[in-house]
Amino acid sequence: MPKNHRNGNFRGRGGRNYSGDRFYDSSEVVNHGHDDRTERGGEWNDRNRTDRNMTNVQRRVSFKPSNGGRGKGRITENLMRAHMNDDDEAMSGDTFDSGNPRVRMNNRNFNRQRRRGSPIPRGLNNDRNLPKKLTKTSQSSWFEVKIPYGHKYEKDFILRSIQQAISPLVFIPLYYKATDLFALFYVEDFKVASAILQASRTIETPDGRRLTLNVRNNNPPMQLNEQLKVRMKQAMEKRYNPHTKALDLHKFHADPDLSDMFCALARPQIMMAAIDIIAEHIPALEALNFNENRLYMLDHLKSMATKLPHLKILHLAKNRIPSLNALESLRNLKLVELNLDDNPLRKQFDDNTAYISEVRKRFPKVIRLDNLDLPPPISFDIPEEDMKLPEAKASFLCEAGGSDIVRQFLEQYYALYDSDNRQPLLEAYHEHVMFSHTVNTSYQTNQQRMSVYLSGQRNIKHKTDLDSRCRLLKQGRLQVVSYLSSLPLTKHDLPTFAVDLTLFTPHLLHLTVNGTFKERKGNTDSDLLRSFQRTFVIVPANGGFCIRNEMLHINIATRLQEEKCFKPANSIALTQQPPTPAPAVGAVAAAPMMPDDNTKLQMIQALSAQTKMTTEWSKLCLEENNWDYQRAEFSFAELHKQNRIPPGAFIAN
Repeated sequence: MPKNHRNGNFRGRGGRNYSGDRFYDSSEVVNHGHDDRTERGGEWNDRNRTDRNMTNVQRRVSFKPSNGGRGKGRITENLMRAHMNDDDEAMSGDTFDSGNPRVRMNNRNFNRQRRRGSPIPRGLNNDRNLPKKLTKTSQSSWFEVKIPYGHKYEKDFILRSIQQAISPLVFIPLYYKATDLFALFYVEDFKVASAILQASRTIETPDGRRLTLNVRNNNPPMQLNEQLKVRMKQAMEKRYNPHTKALDLHKFHADPDLSDMFCALARPQIMMAAIDIIAEHIPALEALNFNENRLYMLDHLKSMATKLPHLKILHLAKNRIPSLNALESLRNLKLVELNLDDNPLRKQFDDNTAYISEVRKRFPKVIRLDNLDLPPPISFDIPEEDMKLPEAKASFLCEAGGSDIVRQFLEQYYALYDSDNRQPLLEAYHEHVMFSHTVNTSYQTNQQRMSVYLSGQRNIKHKTDLDSRCRLLKQGRLQVVSYLSSLPLTKHDLPTFAVDLTLFTPHLLHLTVNGTFKERKGNTDSDLLRSFQRTFVIVPANGGFCIRNEMLHINIATRLQEEKCFKPANSIALTQQPPTPAPAVGAVAAAPMMPDDNTKLQMIQALSAQTKMTTEWSKLCLEENNWDYQRAEFSFAELHKQNRIPPGAFIAN
């Protein structure tokens, strides 16, 4: 034993301590609470002399196996005993003296004596077993600070000493408790936790020892029960302002009334319980402060829109909200003030204008954002009670007076369209009418089932070249009626029609018709149902009406349409006026009014000048076409092409 260590206090091998010329078992001091070395001085001295003699012998021992096996000498025996009694060594309290230079010298001497590769007793070098770095694992991580034998000292002494050691940092200890073996509390700041870890064994206690501060990532234990809900309610009562209808839950987990219970609103279970308590006791709440609650994801706040319908002000500053997408669950709230300051989402926007725009996409009525007043939003000045959308109706009429005209037009049109001969539809179209036909070919099955309509369809999504688009656009009533006659025979279910009359003036009508029909093969109906949409632009002509422009779209009928179409219960008389001002169905030009004598004379002269026929033949042509000038003009053109008009009908040159 070196002489310079005889009078010092340091830890020896095998869980024993040396003091002067005597050594003693430290576990006896711990177990009995006092040092009885003076009472047993003789015994201690005898054991001390024996141990010194053994030490001298050990220095002369060789590496030859002894005691029946290799490595079973005194040194290895002490190492194994120290390793096995590691827990007793760590709990003995002498680890507080690790800052003593004599202890460090003893550890170095011990390392020289042990064999290379042999295990190091952890009790002899506890400094190496403490983590020197913490992990910032997640957005909601907490840090546990455990102080072995901290229960022996006053709480105020421990906290005050730690605060002095980590100054100028300031920490708030949460959920402090002391057990029979240690003291424990939690902190929520990574820098504070790292500083406390570095301060381990730098704080000297009144009895000359040093505090060990074990710090690790760990969340406080949580137990959501009725007792916690009662305590939460009590804490909320003192934070509620009935005059402003505002509830301040700022840093709620650090509330003094909850210091012994983990109640972090960042936990979804705790937050949902808090919302239920608020909805039950403060249903008229208008302002809510959630600042500094370590909130990350907000999906569990979605119920606030229904449970707190009067909420207008919401503060979420100094939380950990990563992006504005996390606010999607709150967009049904009618907020006028929102505070998102000091959240990671703010770093995503360099331009404040873009930030305001994105927030207003979710909360269009916000006029105060992050404690700054915003310019008023651009919106229509319509009272909230008038912003409700009108009820959906089967048909829409912009002018109730157009119901009869639309009804008659559709009745006559589809009576001719569903007949075996569609040539009479020439009377329903304007001479310069334009017609376009499209088919839904989004799916392969549609293309197969709609093949009969594909040859003349003009879907500009697929017909990209100008020549095809122009060629497939039917112009003139002869082309239109000729194309319609080439389509399969049909039978339309008139009661399923939905009609929208969007424009009605003395000079122009615009209407859209939706419905269903079946294809016919002679007098037999096919089982395949189709749906259609036709848009008509109708203009007056010679006392009646004709189609100036038409677009036809055909699709496969939906399942709902199949369930409702061609049902006997749906059959109604087309001439009945429905109780609401909605048009029924039917179509073609209304019968033209008979012109007076002066008008007849003008029509005869105009037709004669255009056709070069005599006035007698022009009058005859008009009379045969019931004084419909356009029909007379069309009839002349058809007969003239066939050379069926005699030469004497023309004016001689």
